[in-house]
Amino acid sequence: MTHLELRNITKAFGGFEVIRGVDLAVNKGEFLVFVGPSGCGKSTMLRMIAGLETITGGQLVIDGAVMNDEAPVKRGVAMVFQSYALYPNMSVRQNLAFGLEQARMPKPEIRERVEAAAETLKITPLLDRRPGALSGGQSQRVAIGRAIVRDPDLFLFDEPLSNLDAELRVHMRVELKALHARLGRTMIYVTHDQTEAMTMADRIVVFRDGQIEQIGSPLELYNSPVNRFVAGFIGSPQMNFLPLHRNARGRLQVDGGAELDLDPPASGDAILGLRPELAELCEPGAGFLDGRILTVEHLGGESFIHLQPADHGAEPLVIKVIGQTTARAGDLAGVTAPMHQVYLFDAATDRCLMSPTQPSPLTATPRRLASAP
Repeated sequence: MTHLELRNITKAFGGFEVIRGVDLAVNKGEFLVFVGPSGCGKSTMLRMIAGLETITGGQLVIDGAVMNDEAPVKRGVAMVFQSYALYPNMSVRQNLAFGLEQARMPKPEIRERVEAAAETLKITPLLDRRPGALSGGQSQRVAIGRAIVRDPDLFLFDEPLSNLDAELRVHMRVELKALHARLGRTMIYVTHDQTEAMTMADRIVVFRDGQIEQIGSPLELYNSPVNRFVAGFIGSPQMNFLPLHRNARGRLQVDGGAELDLDPPASGDAILGLRPELAELCEPGAGFLDGRILTVEHLGGESFIHLQPADHGAEPLVIKVIGQTTARAGDLAGVTAPMHQVYLFDAATDRCLMSPTQPSPLTATPRRLASAP
């Protein structure tokens, strides 16, 4: 059942259009994540849904009713911001109750809602503390609690974990997903962190320059990106990209490397996309590219090898190794990969031409050819 619809939504500040014709249907009860780089319009879109920004054009529909001109309080939404914005002179209990008191809700119902939210978020022992005595994670729980007590149909989160340290962010991601499972409410979550998007979302909406690039489940976007932008944004470390050109024989060749038996259904130059976990080191000359190792990051359970291709104009590659490695900075090495798991992008349009889930009809399992002279 559709809960929220965005119909050709636009937003302009003066003559500058920051949201350009966005169409989106949000299902009731799903956890949807807006992701994209800074300035792409994702937070502006969230604020328009909340009623904190006016809509320049299009329709915002909630449960079948057009809500463009309705006040935030009438939309059945609650928003959690990046900053906790707790009242420092009030206790946690008073912070949770404040909005309900302003709405003149009966005191017994306020008490019941506050205690229920505190139990849900496991902050009951903190109810009599003031914000100055709380940790960052505890403060964020209180901020979420202020949204829960309103019993909204739609929760909106604007980068709520960005002020927390790395370990606490991981913990809060798990807690928010568990909260979503318990409440069963629709949640829209904005982040620039693709790891948060991948681990939390039922579906991800990738924004760029005020438009939607792609919508899908985390694995759909990871396995089948529509273009180079999505491919590079989803996945950590991000996908490696290598320029390919058409040589004199009309074959695709790595700049400074080997000719590859890759024949996508398009002419012209292309970009090879390679996930770091699929790249492998080999002896120089045995792969499709040679280079020199710049640095090795040893993380214990995995290692990241940064390699500069022999063509010094190319960007360094990142190779992810499960476990530990004896590779050292300064070593010469070749790079190889299972060629049926690479991606190809059109160099002119960045459109994805071939992916592991959608192989080229001409060459389903490409193989490496001999190095071209």
